[in-house]
Amino acid sequence: MIQLLNHKDPHTARCIVNVQRPAYEKEAEIIQFQGIPQLNETAFDVMDSRETFIGWFEGGELAGIASFIHTAEKLTICRLAVHPVHFRKGIAMALLRYLLMEKEAEAFEVTTGAENEPAKALYQKLGFSEIEQYEPEKGIVLSRLTLNAPRKVKVVSYQEEWKGEFFKEKKQLEALFQNEVLHIHHIGSTSIPGMSAKPVIDILIEVNDLGSAARFEKGMKMLGYESKGENGIPGRRFFQKGGRKRTNHVHLYESGHPDIRRHLAFRDYLISHPERAEEYAALKMKLAEMFPLDMAGYVDGKNGWIKETEHLAEQWEKGGEDR
Repeated sequence: MIQLLNHKDPHTARCIVNVQRPAYEKEAEIIQFQGIPQLNETAFDVMDSRETFIGWFEGGELAGIASFIHTAEKLTICRLAVHPVHFRKGIAMALLRYLLMEKEAEAFEVTTGAENEPAKALYQKLGFSEIEQYEPEKGIVLSRLTLNAPRKVKVVSYQEEWKGEFFKEKKQLEALFQNEVLHIHHIGSTSIPGMSAKPVIDILIEVNDLGSAARFEKGMKMLGYESKGENGIPGRRFFQKGGRKRTNHVHLYESGHPDIRRHLAFRDYLISHPERAEEYAALKMKLAEMFPLDMAGYVDGKNGWIKETEHLAEQWEKGGEDR
């Protein structure tokens, strides 16, 4: 549905103008200002633009467009327009989600009319915050909205290399912790053969004394990890690697902590029950589609299923179910 547009092509440029002009006429009515630049643009103006254009097609016809300027630090959304014939089809939302999901930037920024409440509501629904209003010329007040790059929810099919990535990381962690480490386990969805997952390697380290873990924080930092303390779970030390493009999690526990057994039982149960693993994979794929830019919503959507499965895994481990 969404395609990159070659706005240097005369025909494509005319199609862009034919979409944006009636769209911005509607905005002009809302904000009571007829000086929106795109209202007077010609195809030649579009062809001369430094912006990158994408478009949404309905039945082979261009129905909506977005354009942006992308630097390493920021992606500025320059225009977002849907032909009025195609209003209320979710096209503007789809174009915005595409930019947020597919483009990498430290922050996203957009400017719209301060009185254009429908547009502002759309941006705010995706997490944008209004940071200022200003008056570039008499008769028009604009709102600038920004969004720090969200952590994206991407669930992919199982990758054979995940196992190798775990062993590579395990070797480095063993060299760091040396005699303090008892066991290093691959846990989470990437540890289950065939399981669709976020491409993040979860590693559980079992140590003799959690109190001694503080002296390894400098070494973890040298390996690229960021310390997050307990991160909501008493008796754990949590580290993450990769920033927004997360690659690894390390869960550090002292031997005997009940979460060690819980994590391992969950993993082993799903490996031994492929039909249950398939159910989990399908749930994650569904939630990733529902919450592509809402990690909390994705995690909340899994919680009930996980709790139920942890209970089944505990019974299975105790021998309450035939193996």
